[in-house]
Amino acid sequence: MVIVMVKKICIFIFLILIIVFGVIFLNKEKRDYKKIPILLYHDFVLEVPKEDPDDFNYINTPASFEENIKTLLDNGYTFLSFAELNDAYDGKTKLPDKPILITFDDGYYSNYKYIFPILEKYNVKASIFIVTDNIGKTIDGKKYLTWRQCEVMNKSGLVEIFSHSTKHVFYDRLPVKELKEDVEQSYKKIEKHLGKQDLKVFAYPYGAYTKESVFVLKLSGVDMQVYDIGMNNFKDFDKSYIKRINIPCEMTGLEIINEINSAN
Repeated sequence: MVIVMVKKICIFIFLILIIVFGVIFLNKEKRDYKKIPILLYHDFVLEVPKEDPDDFNYINTPASFEENIKTLLDNGYTFLSFAELNDAYDGKTKLPDKPILITFDDGYYSNYKYIFPILEKYNVKASIFIVTDNIGKTIDGKKYLTWRQCEVMNKSGLVEIFSHSTKHVFYDRLPVKELKEDVEQSYKKIEKHLGKQDLKVFAYPYGAYTKESVFVLKLSGVDMQVYDIGMNNFKDFDKSYIKRINIPCEMTGLEIINEINSAN
């Protein structure tokens, strides 16, 4: 009798596994060959300085950003949130013909002062990856967001707030356990101020990651991981290895489109 019950349980588990893997396979088959560009911005200034220690790769102007948005909208691009991208990945929704995402790293005050009004003006969604220990501070002349500003943007329904770590260091040089604890701590702070996060996305500072860190964070409940520069393809999209396109100072909308079209 016991042997029969064990056999029935094994058969039941086997059938469940077939169904689960079948659903995963069918969802993957439904994914089209479609580019998913994700743009990366950082800080914003009203006037471009004559010199920049980072060769103008991490600053931009609000006017240039608005031009980017207008040009992309005029050329048929649809701005998505990571939540919407995740739903499309899970087969709950269908991707638009020309999807695109906007992200901002580090959590600068300029994102709120200059960029949030532009997002509201064009009803465009975006995501900000914050360094949680920097919130509410001014460091080396750079002013960062406050939790209140994060809350206002998050409640608008246009801006998602995600983790960019607590301290912004090279996490590929640290033990994986330390990175895991850091990401968990950063999300504890985010959830303390913004409420429970149904979707957790992590962007590696400097794109510095290891295969071990990706594996551990995935097991720890991080839904998506952003790690490198490049283009994503929905057909073979991997939520743990998401790429972005860095937008240097005053890159035009047409230049961005050319970059998208030429990327593999």
